[in-house]
Amino acid sequence: MSDVVNLLEKRRKVELLKQRRKLVRENGLAFFRPHAKQEQFFSAGSYKRRYARTGNRFGKSEMGAAEDCAWAVGERTFFPTGHPLRTLGLPKHSTKGCIVVQDWDKANEIFTSYVEEGGAAQGKLFRFLPKDRIIAAKKGRSGAGIAEIHIKSIHGGTSVISIETVRSFVQNPMGCESSSWDWIHVDEPCPYDMWVALSRGLVDRGGSAWFTCTPLIEPWINDYFIPRHLTRARIDQPLANDETSKWVMTGSMHDNPYNSKEAIKAYEGDLNEDERACRIAGIPLALSGLVYKNFSRDHHIYTETPKGWRDATTPPPSYTIRVLIDPHPKIPHAVMFFATAPTGQTYVYRELFRQGLISDLVSTIVHIVGTYHVEDYLIDPIAFIENPITGTCMADEFYAAGLPVVPAIKDLTYGILKTNDRFNEREDGHATIFFHDSLDTFLFEIDRYVWDLKKERPVDRDDHMMECLYRAVLTGLTYVKETSHAVHYSPPNVTSQAWNGPRLRELTAFPKKEVKRHNFSQRCPN
Repeated sequence: MSDVVNLLEKRRKVELLKQRRKLVRENGLAFFRPHAKQEQFFSAGSYKRRYARTGNRFGKSEMGAAEDCAWAVGERTFFPTGHPLRTLGLPKHSTKGCIVVQDWDKANEIFTSYVEEGGAAQGKLFRFLPKDRIIAAKKGRSGAGIAEIHIKSIHGGTSVISIETVRSFVQNPMGCESSSWDWIHVDEPCPYDMWVALSRGLVDRGGSAWFTCTPLIEPWINDYFIPRHLTRARIDQPLANDETSKWVMTGSMHDNPYNSKEAIKAYEGDLNEDERACRIAGIPLALSGLVYKNFSRDHHIYTETPKGWRDATTPPPSYTIRVLIDPHPKIPHAVMFFATAPTGQTYVYRELFRQGLISDLVSTIVHIVGTYHVEDYLIDPIAFIENPITGTCMADEFYAAGLPVVPAIKDLTYGILKTNDRFNEREDGHATIFFHDSLDTFLFEIDRYVWDLKKERPVDRDDHMMECLYRAVLTGLTYVKETSHAVHYSPPNVTSQAWNGPRLRELTAFPKKEVKRHNFSQRCPN
């Protein structure tokens, strides 16, 4: 008798398992079970902009797809009825949403592939969406894959999930304009211009957006969500800004309880240090590959007025002043002003980053340096390329205004090494080079100055202050005591063609220098 009972019990369990599998195939959303870190994402559903920057295999696409389907259906059915997260932030009407992926192959693989019997090959949208609520699935005009899914909303009407690809945007940027959206899900990092084009569509509907990305590229996304002073922070706990309605979290591969420790360890062995921080821990690759990792806002930024200064950007006249200039014909000119104290500390107290005529740039520099004795005016060697007809060059305009510029050292590799050494340098526990917190362009650049892994050099973009910095460091940034017999250069009163640029360069005289050894035990307190 017991054998018969056991057999019936086994048959009942098999039948229940079949029924459950059928229910999962027909309404996978109700059976989705977010892990603890994914639940943090859903608990922030009231924020208009959310960013989950995560490592690989965190479950970011699955989490994002579950949210997509919840907005289309009208509720997060994977939370019990009455649970506050079941409807948090969801509108009470049908919605129109957009998922951003890399290309149509990825769209099909991750979101829209359809297999009748389900299984691992089923795209996440068809795995989650209740079968009785799917009205239609339409291919795009190119026929490359499913571009739209129509779903019945619990609030009445039809919701629409659309697919847009980064590749299509690159080929036709205008293709993302003019549409209106209730929500946008950025599953793969997209270009900033694509986000701008799409996000316009959120305005009319007061829409929301969520980014679920492994931050290998497009560092602008990090800038969009992270305040400037926290750019380099790991953000171990979710960071929210109620004023801008932005929320961000960092997720690791280790946060997903379904990943085996052995598999993660094997994968870690395949990655270099920088990729490991990004692909495992969700730290943006741009931050992992920083050129100047030794730079620290805690140690190298000053905000208060140093002792003996008139204010935080006006050093004493006894300091050694140097001006580094990186001029450009089309993009903004970059200028940095350095002041070295008698005790050896160097302060970068001003910067210029503006477009315009060389004459305007020269006038501004003259106004800023005022009556200071400037030890060095160092400029990019491009300023000395002579016009083959007139024999003049850009540097001549600086000479005519009394700024005796000389070519700056151009040695990027050595400059990076020496600059990192300077950032790492400590005397009495303090750094020896400081930057005022008003240097917006410098602070923007140094947090995005990263290695180009293919070329084994920094990425050639947003690096103008970085050029000035390494050239200044290679110059020495030492304190120079003026001797009584120093000769200062004063330009002649230019009233005739006789005083042309080349002639002015020939007549230039430079002060004699006495380099003082630094005694950091007598450092000027910050």
